[in-house]
Amino acid sequence: MQLRTAIAISVLTCSSALAQGTVSSKATAAINTAVGCTFSASTTLGDPAPQSCHDIFSGAAVPVTADNFATVMSSTIKLSNSQSLFVSPSLVTGLYTQTKTKSQPGSGPSSATAAGGVFLRAIITNQSTGAVQIGFPGAVCTPDILGCHADSNGNFGVTLDSRVQQLTQDISNCIVTVGTSTGTCTFDLTTDLVIKTTSAHTFNFIFPNVGQGTYTVQIQAAVNSSAITSGQASAVGAAAYGLGSLTVESVRLVHDFSF
Repeated sequence: MQLRTAIAISVLTCSSALAQGTVSSKATAAINTAVGCTFSASTTLGDPAPQSCHDIFSGAAVPVTADNFATVMSSTIKLSNSQSLFVSPSLVTGLYTQTKTKSQPGSGPSSATAAGGVFLRAIITNQSTGAVQIGFPGAVCTPDILGCHADSNGNFGVTLDSRVQQLTQDISNCIVTVGTSTGTCTFDLTTDLVIKTTSAHTFNFIFPNVGQGTYTVQIQAAVNSSAITSGQASAVGAAAYGLGSLTVESVRLVHDFSF
């Protein structure tokens, strides 16, 4: 019996910003208390797959962009003159990977690969014009830069957490020789590897030379996972994000600053 499943879930609620309004301000903040998660499973061993990510709690779903990012924190800031913004989000992330293989003499190799990742980006939107800017260094990301994650649409996020776990197993035929007679032996080998981590990460985004106006600052997060098996194997990959905080500060950089 073969079972191959892939489940993706993103459930979260965005908290209200701690500082709102249209008056000119130097700083603002927001928090996130909801959880987003994705889960993938693949098995040829018949192991039952979990039905969902266990650390997701009930909440109102929020819109997800075409490139699978969801806004997890948002706030508003008004600039009275041309300044720059330092945007500093922090987020707790979790990764879970499980790989299991079973081999029999002469059956060939079995392989299981599980992966998960959490990615982040910051954007600001001019409330008057609708113009959107992506924060640096994400704005200059390319596939060749370590830490830049490209989605299928060619848009980038900064890698907060990522893992690929691969387990491969192979057993050759067993031959037993006793005197002048020859016999065979059979045995099975099953190996199961599980890794689970939870950590907190902070990444600083920069919006240089932002013009006068009122801006909505959004922190958007994405999760992905995958599970691939061959031979007799099972794999589970999951990634999640949860508790977070955001601080936004307007600053004046040196004249004509640019990256």
